Amino acid sequence: MRHLRLAIGILGLAGLALRLAEDVRLHRVRKRLARVSDETFLKTARSVNAFESSLARLALEKSTNDDVRAFADHVLEKEGEVTNDLIEIMDVNLVTEADFKPIYHGWVDDLQKANLDRFDQSLVDIGQTVYQGAVSVFEAYVRDDATGPLKDYAARNIPRLQARLSQLQGLDLSVPQPVMA
Repeated sequence: MRHLRLAIGILGLAGLALRLAEDVRLHRVRKRLARVSDETFLKTARSVNAFESSLARLALEKSTNDDVRAFADHVLEKEGEVTNDLIEIMDVNLVTEADFKPIYHGWVDDLQKANLDRFDQSLVDIGQTVYQGAVSVFEAYVRDDATGPLKDYAARNIPRLQARLSQLQGLDLSVPQPVMA
């Protein structure tokens, strides 16, 4: 009986060791998959900047909601410093203007085509999707162990992107707005 208990204990420890080894392996795989290359990060950062500018300009052009328009004004007010900050640190070897097409270009097109009565809600829905995706990419990029100006830029801008996401989520779309003639 004692030998049986000892064998069961050894099998239990072996099983635990195998589970721990599997957990370590899965953690390493997840970490590798979560890595974001400099090129991917840079394309995302440039795309977010282009998206924000387009989103804000469309909001000022199409929205009659005061909250949406105030959000757009705020985005455009900060646009220059965010874009200039990125331009200053971009590695010219990673940048090819001819090949650059913003990742979020299709969503901007969708927003341009949105019906005016659904524009504000479409802006919020599309904006939330883009900001959530961008925050995920920026966070994954920062988690990597390397350092440098792009990592610093990502770390500085995560709070800004999270704030924009919160601002979008907090827009009051329920208040009827006057229709401009």
